[in-house]
Amino acid sequence: MDLGQRTFVVLTLKDNGGSFTGALSRPEHFGTSDGARFSHVSAGVTNEAIVSASIQNDHLHFATENPNDREDKSEWDMTLGGKDQASIKLIGLPFEAWSFRRTPSAELPTVSTDWDPQRSYAQEDRAVSNAEMHRIFEEDQKPRQDPGSISAQEWTIIGQHDAERRSQTRKLLADGQLHTGEDFTKAAFIFQHGSTPDDYLLAHTLAMIAVAKGDESALWIGTATLDRYLQSIGKPQIYGTQFKANADASATQEPYNRDLIGDTLRRQLGVPSVAAQQDQIEYFTEQFKSAAAKSQ
Repeated sequence: MDLGQRTFVVLTLKDNGGSFTGALSRPEHFGTSDGARFSHVSAGVTNEAIVSASIQNDHLHFATENPNDREDKSEWDMTLGGKDQASIKLIGLPFEAWSFRRTPSAELPTVSTDWDPQRSYAQEDRAVSNAEMHRIFEEDQKPRQDPGSISAQEWTIIGQHDAERRSQTRKLLADGQLHTGEDFTKAAFIFQHGSTPDDYLLAHTLAMIAVAKGDESALWIGTATLDRYLQSIGKPQIYGTQFKANADASATQEPYNRDLIGDTLRRQLGVPSVAAQQDQIEYFTEQFKSAAAKSQ
């Protein structure tokens, strides 16, 4: 069982004419809340011997024993999914089965030991980013390179195209076509340019998934999506990422709760300090006034 480019679990089985022996090797320590993503993976390796095994209907049921505690046993069900594929489920926990692939005995792998304990891993980490999601994101960003030059009429047209891009991205999500942190970061931007609180809340969820998949650049869009969601439901933003125009085209961040999140936490998230945001207000005021002048 691989997590991305690393081997997480190695199961060896030997058929002794109807009885089975072998072992299950895994990292000595790891954490998981859903059986899909694994964190705090240690470099040490534990080898659990198979102490019982039997064919039950369409699967192999077997038990392994903790080498440090003979009373600590784990039970597993293995179902073949093809010549070189199998799914193995840990009995007693509400996790979906894990995917395993068979390797020739001459190329028996070993459990990897070069894990980063500060990040999490999943089986789909070896997946490549979706080209269609990249295209949609590029189309989303292209008209926004110089927002100050965009007229109100042009923003209306952009908004119509934004709706089309959200529909396209929803289909990719529904079809399970997004896999990488990069995919989910780009999808978050698409829904950040939505028009409803649900769009922004979905964008925030996508950003969190992107961070969980290792894309730390998604931290900022994670803050921006939450700020936009809060303001869309009439609540103050808390990070200060959102700027809008007053009636006189000056920029404002209000409503804004500046006290809940300190600058130390903003720095961890890649958000400018409250003081630095004052410079941003001046910048956006110029942008808004320029756009207002062009629309007259």
